[in-house]
Amino acid sequence: MAADTGQIEREARRASAMPPDRLRRLPGFLFGWLGKFWMRHGDMLGTFFFAGFIAVVMVVGYLRPVHSWDMIAYLASSMNGAFDSPAALHSHVWDSVRSGTTPERFAALSEGDSFRLRQFTDPEAFRSMLPMFEVKWLYVKLVGLLSPLTGPLNAGYVINVASAVLFAGTVSWWLLRTGLAYLAPLVAAFLMISGFPAMAMAETPDLLCTALVTSSILLFDRDKVAAGSTALVFAVGVRPDMAAFAGVLLAASWLWSHRRWPMTGVTFLVSVGVYLTVSKLAHHPGWWPHLYFSTYQFQETLVDFHPAFSPVVYGVAFAWNVIRSAFENSWLGIYAMLLAAWALTHAAGLRMTTSRHVLVAAALAAVAAKFIVFPLHDGRVYVPLLIPAAMLLMAGFRDGVKGAQLRIPGQTRKA
Repeated sequence: MAADTGQIEREARRASAMPPDRLRRLPGFLFGWLGKFWMRHGDMLGTFFFAGFIAVVMVVGYLRPVHSWDMIAYLASSMNGAFDSPAALHSHVWDSVRSGTTPERFAALSEGDSFRLRQFTDPEAFRSMLPMFEVKWLYVKLVGLLSPLTGPLNAGYVINVASAVLFAGTVSWWLLRTGLAYLAPLVAAFLMISGFPAMAMAETPDLLCTALVTSSILLFDRDKVAAGSTALVFAVGVRPDMAAFAGVLLAASWLWSHRRWPMTGVTFLVSVGVYLTVSKLAHHPGWWPHLYFSTYQFQETLVDFHPAFSPVVYGVAFAWNVIRSAFENSWLGIYAMLLAAWALTHAAGLRMTTSRHVLVAAALAAVAAKFIVFPLHDGRVYVPLLIPAAMLLMAGFRDGVKGAQLRIPGQTRKA
């Protein structure tokens, strides 16, 4: 009897030490209530959340601008041809930069390392770099058009703001049309992981390219073929290497016999025309000198720089940039994750539409093609394709799960 009494007392003490039943149920209640509230108003809340996220990124970009050396090269490219000599161009550009930045930042841009010091002190070396930047023809033209209105160092930010508006508008429209606006926080989280905020704060063509490529793919997904093709051609004008996506998209459309393959063929031909035209206008040094400079070894001047092709150099550059991609960037991990998600989704029988399948295949294959042709570790080159691919996989998974649920025996089909 005494033992039973002791057992009862121990159970009573244990019960008194435990939180009340209502307290244990509180987290579940709160999450359930918040989840229902979010699902009930998800379209509106998701849209406002995503717009707010993009707005915060751009405000931070304004308050803490990233003035990289590339910004100087794009500014000089927009002015090239307006001066009689490299020395005059050099003087004007560096005076503009000096007047628009702090002394500390100017010192970092002009004397941060031997490469920057050479560009600051040698007009001929500085001028020799510009064709690699002038090839981003559409971005350079926009900088040239806006600089007289906004000031030389503000033109890039204005382009970024316009690009952010295009990106946010297209993504929000697509999320609403696909019924996925309630998942906008997941899209924002993916953008954080992919390095989108840093890319949006840099005064380079990358945000404009991302906005155009993302718009192109999402427009294709909603069967807006003419608008999608137009956006893709503009993207090639911003970054000519995006012609690789146009080519892979044509191949994927033909392989899966998708009805829009003739239109993607026209888009590819126009993209190739844009690529060849801007390369000629910019007097681009060519694939191998550019690859050697960007992926293997920086050169302080490209005057009389004509390296012979070397498989060894290419192999070293390829291997080293794979390592840098894995250790210094997130894009390679994201790429592997998307490939695995695509494969597992397909293996589970969660089939996507042919159109969406073609777009995902083209985007992921284009990432691989771009790296093989030009093995650069920098994620900004691949993120424009990874963002829409992730969104299409998200939509395909949602639709596939919904379809799979409808096939569960005994489940009532909803109207």
